[in-house]
Amino acid sequence: MKDTLGNLNNIRAFIAVDVSNTLAIEKLQHELVADGGWTPEQIRPVKNQNLHFTLIFLGNIRLEIIDEIKIKISEIQFEPIKITFTGIGGFPHPNFARVIWVGVDENGNQRLVSLAEQVVIKLSEIGFTPDKPFTPHLTVFRVIGASLKIRTEILDKYGKKDFTSDIIDKVHLKRSDLTPSGPIYTNIFTVQAR
Repeated sequence: MKDTLGNLNNIRAFIAVDVSNTLAIEKLQHELVADGGWTPEQIRPVKNQNLHFTLIFLGNIRLEIIDEIKIKISEIQFEPIKITFTGIGGFPHPNFARVIWVGVDENGNQRLVSLAEQVVIKLSEIGFTPDKPFTPHLTVFRVIGASLKIRTEILDKYGKKDFTSDIIDKVHLKRSDLTPSGPIYTNIFTVQAR
């Protein structure tokens, strides 16, 4: 295996849960583009196959530690989590957003945070610590170039709106390969809800 840095001994990796209701998110992306008046020169939608929640970013890891990571995440136990996508926002702030995200309902939020905490506890046993606390949000657009101001009427219309539901029932160890046309994510290992 080869990572984007050309090092044969490392890969860029993270632990995540995927979104399966991608068609509903794609529909929302189209609605937001139409209502926001955004152009392809301003924003790039996240591709369906890349829609996920990152529970913990691992960074560049040595290939020989992958088996240890698999063992640790195999130890987590969780039931399927029903989430409702609700509201939108911009990061770092709606007035100068670099990404546009969709939030999660309160119950789904709590359960995803609990799942992320389990993952972090297990991975801390082999030396991994999160670079930032987990906050459930689904990145649906990346801003190209300068930041973007999300208009007040868009925030008023979509800020607290429920969009669609989904079931989270798998946790993945993912490899990330950065390319000029965007990242390519590959599942290395999967843990199923019990």
